[in-house]
Amino acid sequence: FYRIKMQNLTLLLLALSMDFLLAASVNLLTSRPPVTKTRIRYIGVDDEDYGDEETSKLTSKAPVKPGATTTHFTPQDCEYDPCVVPKVPCSVIAAQTKCYCPGITGPDEWPSAPDIKELKQGESGMVEVHWCAPQSTVTFYKVITDDGNEPQIFSNSSRTGLLQGVKVGSRVCVVAGNNVGLSTSSETSCTFFQPHKSNRELEMSWVIAGVIGLLLALVLAAVLLWRWRRGRKNGSVDGEGLRNPSYTTNETL
Repeated sequence: FYRIKMQNLTLLLLALSMDFLLAASVNLLTSRPPVTKTRIRYIGVDDEDYGDEETSKLTSKAPVKPGATTTHFTPQDCEYDPCVVPKVPCSVIAAQTKCYCPGITGPDEWPSAPDIKELKQGESGMVEVHWCAPQSTVTFYKVITDDGNEPQIFSNSSRTGLLQGVKVGSRVCVVAGNNVGLSTSSETSCTFFQPHKSNRELEMSWVIAGVIGLLLALVLAAVLLWRWRRGRKNGSVDGEGLRNPSYTTNETL
């Protein structure tokens, strides 16, 4: 009997629990506010009006005061001659005058070959070579000849060099060097040494030719004078023989 009573009590408690849970869920559903839908209204924008407004804003200019002048700055190339030793680096000139330096490759790129501008015999007897710098980063220049002489090294600011012992007809090349290596030889970086006579040598040649011509003229004049005197002497002797019949050229009477 006691067990039956406990089972009935348990069933009663379960029934009460189910009723409580059902009532709680119903209260939650009924306590939420009703869901309302909001109607969204789209208002179209005329593209032409919008474009005209933006265009007018972009194209509108600030009013210019009467008498005011506007200046436009146009960058210019720097006065840089690659064939002349630069007194001031081009970068310094560009910073001071806002000019543009010629494009120069970086130190990690292979240098281009310089151009030989002139190769001549100097007044001191040495051979003078003049070159133009390439548009590359150069740390030194090397002048090479094919006559067995040692190559000569010049600084990156040099544009001329003096060479000793260069033979006539020798091939002279100027190469540029940096951390990567040396430039390759080209038609413009190499030339053959063919000395030309200087003005002083030409003047001396004319002087020597003039002296020789004067000596020849004096010798010719002396010969002509001697022959004239001899002919005159022979003529006078022949005249005396005709005037004196007893006169002979073989014996004296």
